[in-house]
Amino acid sequence: MSNLKSTESTGTTQPTITKTTKTTNTTQTINKEPVADKNDKNENPDVFLPDQFAKERKGERGRRAYRQYVEMENTNRQAFKGIESLLSSLGQAVGLGNIWRFPQMAYQNGGSSFLIPYLVCAFVFAIPAIHMEFVLGQYAAKSPPAVFRRIMPVLEGIGWMCCLVGAMIGIYYMILISWIGIYLANTANAVKLSKCDNEWNNQGRSTCYEGMKQKLCKGANMVFNNDSRALNEDKHPEWMYFDGKCQNATGRNMASGTEQFFTNFVINPSTGFTDFNTINWATLGAVAICWLLTSIILIRGMKMIGKLSYFTVILPYVIIVILMIRGITLDGASAGLYFLWAKSDFSSLWTLKAWVGAMTQICFSLSIGQGGLMNIASYNKKSYNWYRDAYLLVLCDTMMSLLGGTAVFATLGFLAKQRQIEVPAVIKEGHALAFIVYTEAISQMPMPYLWHALFFLMLFLLGMSTEIVIVEIVCSCLTDRFGYLRRHRWLTVLMVSLTFFSLGLVMTSDAGYYWFDLYDEYSAGVSATLGTAFMCITVSFCYGLENFRKDMTELWGEPQSRLAKWFGPASYVWVGMWIVITPLCSIGVMVVFVVNRRYPYEGDGVKYPPIFDVIGWFVTAIPFLAIPCFAIYTILKFRNDKIPLRGAFMIQKQHPAFDRVTKNWPEWKKVIGDQLPDQEPGDDDVEFVDGDEEDQEESLIE
Repeated sequence: MSNLKSTESTGTTQPTITKTTKTTNTTQTINKEPVADKNDKNENPDVFLPDQFAKERKGERGRRAYRQYVEMENTNRQAFKGIESLLSSLGQAVGLGNIWRFPQMAYQNGGSSFLIPYLVCAFVFAIPAIHMEFVLGQYAAKSPPAVFRRIMPVLEGIGWMCCLVGAMIGIYYMILISWIGIYLANTANAVKLSKCDNEWNNQGRSTCYEGMKQKLCKGANMVFNNDSRALNEDKHPEWMYFDGKCQNATGRNMASGTEQFFTNFVINPSTGFTDFNTINWATLGAVAICWLLTSIILIRGMKMIGKLSYFTVILPYVIIVILMIRGITLDGASAGLYFLWAKSDFSSLWTLKAWVGAMTQICFSLSIGQGGLMNIASYNKKSYNWYRDAYLLVLCDTMMSLLGGTAVFATLGFLAKQRQIEVPAVIKEGHALAFIVYTEAISQMPMPYLWHALFFLMLFLLGMSTEIVIVEIVCSCLTDRFGYLRRHRWLTVLMVSLTFFSLGLVMTSDAGYYWFDLYDEYSAGVSATLGTAFMCITVSFCYGLENFRKDMTELWGEPQSRLAKWFGPASYVWVGMWIVITPLCSIGVMVVFVVNRRYPYEGDGVKYPPIFDVIGWFVTAIPFLAIPCFAIYTILKFRNDKIPLRGAFMIQKQHPAFDRVTKNWPEWKKVIGDQLPDQEPGDDDVEFVDGDEEDQEESLIE
């Protein structure tokens, strides 16, 4: 229940809204002004006394009062302070992929020359998309579903699609964080992980060799076998150090100590995707602890997230600088840096692979099209400089990728020097680069416990900062849509966390590693890129870019110079990007992904049977189903409420620019506009009652 009271200050009355429940004995008002006497006359037609509103609730004045209520709700949405918005955006964007995915992509696509397509894609795709997400969220002060619903109700599903993409990522991303947590908890065993005398070694899958002692067998290898193939191949036809001495490893399936720790202890995989036998209790416990920590933080709201970002975002930059400095001072670091940066192949610029790789890395790294940046911007103050943040976000994300790549490859050069082999021989793809190769390199450094703790603490903070923002997207979408959940945030957070935890349980089984690969391969890529395309098309052709430009001028004012007119936030340069380049790039990435998909996954039909790809494409399709489902629901809702169906394809009254956009509408369209819902979903339970009921209590809403 809500109580609309009038207040008096310097001869004028101001509307005050209070929330009431029957469980407390206190009342708190949003506007703490002296309450006007109930016999006062209302001299201001735009201010609503309680008894007047109760009588005219469904009239024009009632609608204006409700819009004042909505404006107050938006004003009281928890706002970021200082640079908390930028840090929260970095918390979502800068993640684990910056550390192991970017350097790997650069190495495979021409080394330093990969920066050319990467930076081009950043300016023609990433910045325009981020720019649009920030404006949509900041102007509407709502989560993605509400933003698109206000533009056109039948398109609300686009916002839910973004929400579901984030949900898919959040489910499997927590598994990755739990693995990092296991390594962080084993800091005291940093050296022990690379040895072969542990309980998890030699469990039948492979024979363990100690990388730290591998150079002792290099002479034997050169004398008895001239084969110079890499020591980290599945089968090693050379002499290696295992069982306490150098022996011929021909025909054996060899694995380093760190590889066996990850394989036999952390993931303990079964024989294939459908082979379920046991639960990995270490992973399950780590996942439960991480979800508990996430829930505690999210219950405190966005203010807590903003303040926490000072620690979770800034500290990883400090750590990666320390790791980079340590890496480049190691013996052999120059060899690793040569393979990453100095050995450039500019012919790769003429290949589709390099450009698609740059585009996918941009999407993956900056979390574009997932609704997270839009949701973060909804907590900004109206005057906040989002345009600066769009550039800083790309700059800081790229900086983390460069620092991370330098630190990783310098360390790989050191490891190659210790083993007396070439750098390419120690490089592994994906998360194995961190969990296996980098862990082994750390074990051979001076002060290994320190570097182990710093490296995995950095990864843990990067992962948690991303996960927290992802889960917050889902919570915000639900609380904006359902008024009951808005008043009980703790219940929303608990419900979302338990749901995600339950859906992720399959990845804590011995078949979980294959399910992790499924989510990693199918959940984000296509959906996120198409989400960006839908966003640009909706704003460009359904809402109108001219209206969108006016929204930006309301937030930031008219451009004051010729340079600002051409390159400022509301310039026509961005218009061209949003209409043509950004959506075409998004659709192009999706097409290339589908066309280049190879079956079976990883070329292994035993571990990844056909059902793997069938379920994978179903996971990809789930977010898209939100679009037709919500469109059908909206049409049925309008028909049930006896509102003209054309209204479902019009801007709604709750949109901040409704009066401006509808000012020049033709008369027939204005007639339909007058019949549009006065309230939006989530506010249906809001009731305005007579302000004379002084005994009513208030429900405090965060």
